[in-house]
Amino acid sequence: MFPIHLDIGFNQIYFYEGLYFLISIGLGVYVCYRWVKANGGKTEWFEGLVTWSILGALLGARLSHFLFWNLDLFLSNPSILFSLSGAGNSITGGLLGGMLGGYFFTKRKKLNYFEYFSLLSPGILIGQAVGRIGCFLNGDAYGTATNSMFGVQFPRYGTWIPSFETELAYSSSAWQWSFERGLVEAGSTMTAPLHPTQLYEMLGDFAILAVVIYLFNKYWKSNKNSPIIFYVHTGGYALLRFALEFIRGDREFVAFANMTNLQLSLLAYVIIAGILLMKYLKKAQLKTS
Repeated sequence: MFPIHLDIGFNQIYFYEGLYFLISIGLGVYVCYRWVKANGGKTEWFEGLVTWSILGALLGARLSHFLFWNLDLFLSNPSILFSLSGAGNSITGGLLGGMLGGYFFTKRKKLNYFEYFSLLSPGILIGQAVGRIGCFLNGDAYGTATNSMFGVQFPRYGTWIPSFETELAYSSSAWQWSFERGLVEAGSTMTAPLHPTQLYEMLGDFAILAVVIYLFNKYWKSNKNSPIIFYVHTGGYALLRFALEFIRGDREFVAFANMTNLQLSLLAYVIIAGILLMKYLKKAQLKTS
């Protein structure tokens, strides 16, 4: 693991997951472009589509973080939404914001949204998976304590970039979580063994990617306007994230039946996406019968 702090001269950012976030965006955009080009999509629209999607994702990721995890801070200081430090990003909000940004662009250009979501879906999933690898390296989005063979101990301290000096004044949130629950001693430099929920999610993203590629090869060329990949991608990820929230160490307060507000929202979306997918498949079957 390599948790980092970023020193940019005029500002210092602690446990900067944003660096891995930017790497995942860059790789995702590259894969999206190659996939669009390889499958005959209109590459002349690609720059605008990706720009709108990224802007929507950045805004959605930041706003969602405060709505679900730090609402009091946002209400007391709304300008922190645009701060380089002291704020976080939520992947679920980023996905929603990115989808809305892409939707507005395709509507403006009179393009079919589902066609281009299907084209971008593999790159988005690869970006999601790489982003979770970044979370694992930085110790973000950690899981609860476990005695299983999967348990991972995360470093307490981060390293300054570019000086590569260890920062001993600040402890990671994963270590604080372990210490507050009496799982580690005050002088320890590693967390208790925790579920690597970041890697679980990465594997889930790749599983969804395999299904998406299968569906793409089977259905896309015969019906580019089909919403199947949209429902499978978004509904599948919502279900994955819903399940993983039960073993997340940094989950917000429980709202109902041991579920958080985020989980309730995800569960509602899974149900809606499932119903719409079934209705679409039934309608498509009737047309071909």
